[in-house]
Amino acid sequence: MKVTGLGGGHGLAATLRAARLYADDVSAVVTVADDGGSSGRLTRELRIPPPGDIRNCLVALAEDSKLADLYQHRFSSGALAGHTVGNLLIAALAEMTGDFAAAVAQAGALLGSRGSVYPATTEVVALRAQVDGGVVRGQVAVAQTSAAIQAVYLKPPRPEAHAGAVAAICEADQVVLGPGSLFTSLIATVLVPGIRQALQKTDALRVFVCNSLTQRGETHGLSAGAHLDALFAHAGPQAVDVVLLQSPSAAPDGVTIDREALEMSGVRLVEADLVTCGGAHDPRLLADALSSL
Repeated sequence: MKVTGLGGGHGLAATLRAARLYADDVSAVVTVADDGGSSGRLTRELRIPPPGDIRNCLVALAEDSKLADLYQHRFSSGALAGHTVGNLLIAALAEMTGDFAAAVAQAGALLGSRGSVYPATTEVVALRAQVDGGVVRGQVAVAQTSAAIQAVYLKPPRPEAHAGAVAAICEADQVVLGPGSLFTSLIATVLVPGIRQALQKTDALRVFVCNSLTQRGETHGLSAGAHLDALFAHAGPQAVDVVLLQSPSAAPDGVTIDREALEMSGVRLVEADLVTCGGAHDPRLLADALSSL
């Protein structure tokens, strides 16, 4: 069975760890809109896509590797303070090969990752959000905005999708969207036109793992139905077959399940207990739910 996860951050890493437990072939299609921390610095200084979310996915696919801790090591002082070894390695390989996607593949091979990780695009992009009163610029600023997000988009607006990412979606048996930051990770990934088109055309079962918790600023007050509506607005109305929901609701900031609104969307609803006591998705519980589909 081939499973492809879409998104970024710790949410996609949890999905990849889950997929390893039941799938024969695991791939990730990862956002490249991050502009904060080490990733943002490398993008601004070297004009490469941000490697941080990609690094986390490589590590998720190589949990038992002795090199995983090294890839995740973050320098705490000096000129390298804030950078991780994995980010710097991907940046170095990108400079050596002249090909960011090849650098990611080589970093995965060195780490012993059991699966493939693809950037949604190898072009340098920036995330924008339309909110009441104007435009918010940059992934970090969008994640922290207190204004309701009406829509997000990329600059430039039509970056070319990476061919490997498109193939991973089209050839999958199951495509898992999320969990993770709704606008700044998941939707940022499907804003790449070729990724969005592949998601609409694939014969795979497309599963949206709705977040268990709202995020202060980005999704504060949004119900599960509102999460799905936002995804449909950016990815198209035929982008999801199943919505996987945390039940019972996680406290105190759990996403509200508005069943009537969700049922009107026409997708299949599946409720399960998926999270740890802290509200993060547990890979084993997530694997049980995803494999049952």
